[in-house]
Amino acid sequence: MLVLPKVSIIIPAYNVGNYIERCLTSIVNQSLKDIEIIVVNDGSNDNTLEVTRKFADIDNRIKVINSENKGVSAARNSGLLQSTGKYIYQIDADDWIEQNALEEMYEAAENNRADIVITNAYIDYDNGTLLPFIDGRLINEEPIKDFFLGNIKASVWTKLYRRDLFTKYNIGYVEGIRVGEDLLINFFLMLQAKKVIKIEKSFLHYIQRENSAMHSYKSSMYDIYKVFDEIESFMKRSNLYRKYKDEFLYLKYMHTYYFRVISSVSLSSIHREFYRKWRKERDRYLGNRYILEFLKEQSHVNRLLNELYTINYFLGLALGVVKVSVKQLKGLLWGHTV
Repeated sequence: MLVLPKVSIIIPAYNVGNYIERCLTSIVNQSLKDIEIIVVNDGSNDNTLEVTRKFADIDNRIKVINSENKGVSAARNSGLLQSTGKYIYQIDADDWIEQNALEEMYEAAENNRADIVITNAYIDYDNGTLLPFIDGRLINEEPIKDFFLGNIKASVWTKLYRRDLFTKYNIGYVEGIRVGEDLLINFFLMLQAKKVIKIEKSFLHYIQRENSAMHSYKSSMYDIYKVFDEIESFMKRSNLYRKYKDEFLYLKYMHTYYFRVISSVSLSSIHREFYRKWRKERDRYLGNRYILEFLKEQSHVNRLLNELYTINYFLGLALGVVKVSVKQLKGLLWGHTV
């Protein structure tokens, strides 16, 4: 009788030869041994494939899929199609997890008959700083509502998913979307999940590198609009839009405006374009109780930033530059980089 693995770990990998060894070491040494490890080499032109195959040669739980470069969404889809485990865990190849991570998540899922198990994580910076990443503030009875309100984060690496959520409802990544793909797939997964639980522990180390793509403004960031257009279109087709309109618009406001403009500073044309797009549809957000409550809880400086941007882009940008400069100066005076 064929015994299927308890957990399938999917690792998309592109030019991570300097990091994937640490990732794979953390996974092959998991206390939960009944797992399969699927590495999808997404057309790397460094030694990623070589390092991965060395691990596969000594551990038959590792499957290596070698593909031309199609992007992270296509790589994850390839891994999902090849997976056979009862649960799915996804991790980026430059991150790593604590030794007991999969065992504790698996046992929590089994003991609670959960579709999704959420955990916290650590954010590891190059300068040695370690910060907590909190996910899964389960306040509402409906997981999708907590997702829209940001209580459940868009990250996939803090979550263990029952695999039949993907297969039963034909859920996969939308290929071609380069930013926000995690947010989009979690929308569909949370919508179908019957039971979501939280473990108050941190397992994953999310590595923040200085040259990380997440730190720069690129045209791919516009893909976040495709994500919200896809969600809105689906909700309207499914007669869900009126029910979750305010919650949905709150999430869109946060990801297309607050995170991109107010809490980030850039002199690039992309930063200004996010602002222009917000100006065009800001009437949609007027009176949204979730946005108003959020802004009330912000610092005086961030509230002032919001007010200045409402008046004029350059007024907000000027204060934003000053804010960042003061923060950097404090970092220098305290002897470390902020």
